[in-house]
Amino acid sequence: MFRPMSRIALRHIGLFAAALLVFQCGAYLCAQAPIVEEPNYTPTLTFDVATIRPAPPPDATFHVSVSSPPHSSRFEVTNLPIKALLQIAYGFDAPVVGAPDWVANTFYTIQARSDEAADARLARLTDNEVRLEKRNAIRVMLAERFGLKTHLETRNTSIYNLVVVKGGIKMQVVPPPPADGEAPPPPRPADVRAHGSQHGLEFVGSNASMRAIAGALSSMVEAPVIDQTGLTGTYNYTLQFGRDWSDHDPDSWPSIFTAVQEQLGLKLEAAHESVPNLVIDHITKPTEN
Repeated sequence: MFRPMSRIALRHIGLFAAALLVFQCGAYLCAQAPIVEEPNYTPTLTFDVATIRPAPPPDATFHVSVSSPPHSSRFEVTNLPIKALLQIAYGFDAPVVGAPDWVANTFYTIQARSDEAADARLARLTDNEVRLEKRNAIRVMLAERFGLKTHLETRNTSIYNLVVVKGGIKMQVVPPPPADGEAPPPPRPADVRAHGSQHGLEFVGSNASMRAIAGALSSMVEAPVIDQTGLTGTYNYTLQFGRDWSDHDPDSWPSIFTAVQEQLGLKLEAAHESVPNLVIDHITKPTEN
């Protein structure tokens, strides 16, 4: 029989979803490289159609997915907490503060798109311009359907600097793809397979940049993780760490801080720094379709 999950369990599922989407939403939004602001470029894309439905409560078959094809207006998510959608729209480096609890523990399935003319225009833009356009469309959808109002506020915030431990990394370096003529080869897409067990959570990542790894860790420790490793490659790795639900399991995996050090050869060093925070001034559950 299915038993409804507690708020604590739902909260951890939400963090799990946020960590997964760092890898799944693709380079066009958040995974491999940051969006570059272009002062002389003003994005105008909006979604013509946006279907937003509450997702069923998570169970043992829970999964999250984000699909945002390059040079297409289509944007689809499954079982995504709105906090994760806010991070797609406004970046993973700014902590989300002032949001009601449901933003982290209520899940939605969204299907949004524009028209063929918009797709044709996106096909003529640079990769960065496409990402600016998609980000604008998501922000407009949040404002129209969720009544979202926000502002950025610099606050002294707990952060973690991600550094390499003395013995060096323990992740597998992925060789760069062979060059095809004079053009540099496109980066391989990052991917992660993850599942929970009585011992905690296990992530199996492939083709992950340090930005993607730092973003996933940020979602799990609920604080900005700043990549200070200086590493520029991509990596395969396995990370197993305990969660609240595994505290009483004698075979529970170690804390995320211990696991990162022992299994990845990295370290999360706590610090305080003045960083921009995304302050939620107003947000409501979405209007019916």
